[in-house]
Amino acid sequence: MNFIEKHSKLLAVALCLCASGPVLSTVHAYETQPGWHGEDADRYYVLESNRQRATGLTEIDGEVYYFNGQGEMQFGWQNVSNATYYFGKDGSAETGETTIQGTTYNFQSQGGLVQGWSEDGKSYYDDQGFKVAKQWIDHDGVKYYFDENGNAVTGWVDIDGNRYYFGENGAMVTGTFEVDGKTYVTGDDGVFRTGWQEANGSKQYFDESGNQVKDTFHAIEGTNYAFDENGNLMQNTSKDGYTIDGNGVVTDAPAVEDTEVPAETTTETTTPQETPTQPEVSQPVETPEVEQPVETPEVEQPVETPVQPEEQQPVETPVEPVQPEQPPVEAPVEPVVPEQPPVVDTGKGQAIANAALAQVGMTQDCTMLATNALAAVGINFHGWPEDYAALGSWTSSPIAGDLIIYSGHIAVYIGNGQAVHGGWLGSQTVVAGIDCERALIGFIHVA
Repeated sequence: MNFIEKHSKLLAVALCLCASGPVLSTVHAYETQPGWHGEDADRYYVLESNRQRATGLTEIDGEVYYFNGQGEMQFGWQNVSNATYYFGKDGSAETGETTIQGTTYNFQSQGGLVQGWSEDGKSYYDDQGFKVAKQWIDHDGVKYYFDENGNAVTGWVDIDGNRYYFGENGAMVTGTFEVDGKTYVTGDDGVFRTGWQEANGSKQYFDESGNQVKDTFHAIEGTNYAFDENGNLMQNTSKDGYTIDGNGVVTDAPAVEDTEVPAETTTETTTPQETPTQPEVSQPVETPEVEQPVETPEVEQPVETPVQPEEQQPVETPVEPVQPEQPPVEAPVEPVVPEQPPVVDTGKGQAIANAALAQVGMTQDCTMLATNALAAVGINFHGWPEDYAALGSWTSSPIAGDLIIYSGHIAVYIGNGQAVHGGWLGSQTVVAGIDCERALIGFIHVA
């Protein structure tokens, strides 16, 4: 038996291997060719960079696909690196608004579905991927509100008629807190509490802005109340010389100087009675209004020399006296005949004083205090403090309702050495003495 016959089987196997070699090489070359391979759900993709199957998120021709560890293409909902995607029937990730089983979702341009807070912490996305706008969100027990642009609001914000405060991180603030040195209080719903409130057994009051009234007098529905430095209603005590009753209501300081009021009003009556035809003081003595000032030294001076205009004019007015036939220019009541007592001035002054007291606790400057007080008697005026001197005459015997002119400041006199000051310690309206850090110019009796 020759060699061929003895090894025929081996030769046959060798020939087969030689014949199949090119085919196997061709198949391998095809399978590693970059691009898509397979059909439908069995497709995979070979990368050109390493001639290996793609795995994970892969962008191909502008579309995003997802392959598992074996390079098999995935479909439907997939969670990749803490992000949610949805891959359609062709394997590409859905983008934009897409309806899936009746629910509409909003996917990002790269296919991810953003939910919860954005990376910068300024916006919030709901479970469907839509940015929240003009809406409340309760996240981990904290409330946030997002404006029309989807940004979390901060600071003071009015929402549906209620006022809220949000911190720098957008969280709604509740309870008692301070902003710019002022104390505010809200309920658990974040809505500001206004009006009377009670805390720790003490009554407190919050104005229309939710600001707690502290360390001042404050007019509430026409009644003045006193509050201490902690904002608690003061009761059965005194403050700045004023008595405070058991209800926290402020009353005038107990002083006998109240008797000066009629004397102050009659001082004004001397000028209309200074006529050259009445050298004697019999006429003022006959009237009940003048009988009281006869006892005061202020009235005795014009009685002694009625025929001398220079001495008859009150020393407090800087205006030079005019002829007796002409009414003094400083007060519109002086042309009135002597028979008419100046009761209108007294009522007007008290009305001005009451209007000033009603503003205690308000935030305003001194000129607005004076303007608002004068408006109570129909006088509409606003200017620099010194400008208010044009509204009346200078007097050295002030009565309630007179204006106190300082250098760069104005107040309303309420009697007993007390006055209502606006712009006190910044912008508060308070009751205090007439002594002020500004230089006193004088008192103006409003005509």
